[in-house]
Order: sequence, then C-alpha cells, then structure tokens
Amino acid sequence: MAPELLTKTPYRTSVDWWSLGCSIYEMVAGYTPFRGPESKKEKVEKEEVQRRIINEEPKWEHRCFDAATKDIIQLFLKKKIDERLGTRNNMEDPRKHEWFKTINFPRLEAGLVDPPWTPKPNVVYAKDTGDIAEFSDIRGIEFDTKDEKFFKEFSTGAVPIQWQHEMIDTGLFDELNDPNRKEALDKRMHIAKV
Repeated sequence: MAPELLTKTPYRTSVDWWSLGCSIYEMVAGYTPFRGPESKKEKVEKEEVQRRIINEEPKWEHRCFDAATKDIIQLFLKKKIDERLGTRNNMEDPRKHEWFKTINFPRLEAGLVDPPWTPKPNVVYAKDTGDIAEFSDIRGIEFDTKDEKFFKEFSTGAVPIQWQHEMIDTGLFDELNDPNRKEALDKRMHIAKV
C-alpha cells in the first residue's frame, strides 16, 4: 500500500504509480520492496511492513537491478506524492522513461502488439486461495471443495483477442469511443428495431 493510504492522506492515481513501482521491484527481485528477502524465511508482520513503507526506503540488495530499472522504481516509490513519477506535480510521462524504451506505446494501445504472455481467463494467479487472506482482514473462512472448484473455473472476464480485433475492424471500437456516441448508438438501435 502506498504511504498516502497508510497515513490517510487524500490521493488519486498516485497509488497506482506506487503499485507499479512495487510490481516492477517484485518482478526483478522475487519479493516485495518492503518485506525483503527475509519474508521467505520468516513472516514479516503487516504492521512492520506498514512502518517500513512510511519510514524506510527499499533495499537494493538484489543484484539484478540495472540502472534504468532501479531509477524507475525509485521514481515510482517516492514517499511524497508531488515527487512521484506520473503525478500531478511531476507530469513527466512515465512512458518516456528509459525503462520503457523497447515498447511502442501507440502500437500497444492500438492492440497491434502481441503480449509476451497471455493469462488464461479461467485461472486465478495466486499460489493458492490462502494468498487471498494476506490482503483481507476477514479471518476464519474455510474453503470447501465447492469453493476450490469455483476458483479453478473462475473467469477473469478477459476479452478474447479475436473479439477485440473484430471490434476494431468493424469500427465498433471507434464508435464506442466517439464523443458523439449517444447519437450513433441511438441510430444503430433504431436500425436494429426495424
């Protein structure tokens, strides 16, 4: 959680940039920035993690952090919202950072770039359903076989790529994103009724 959540400071998208910094750190190091590698051996209490988020900087003990990766993480994990990359007072576009240099954002946003990995829509990506407890204050819930079956068949609601291409090719995507969409939608509904 971003410091502003823990200190109950008003926020907007700043928490999302913080989360991205934490995610990049975890993808590289294999553990979160404020739990540290010791969390694999011992349980770090929630209160201790919160204290670290508010008062400490992440540790850079992992050798896989190259200069660009470390820099973007540090910019996303600034404690002060105004200093964090992507926020109102630091309007520099995060996509222009060296760390993203291999990504063609216009092609990506147009759906023309295939992702290196696509999650399966019927899979919950957690070690086990017990992982959910780490993020929830609700305790004492036991999962039975019916629950486990549900989690195995859980659908994320991911839209198939083929359907996305069909939306783009037919012009439906442009129509839905048109500021004058209501008029176009009314016209389409009228045609469908006839």
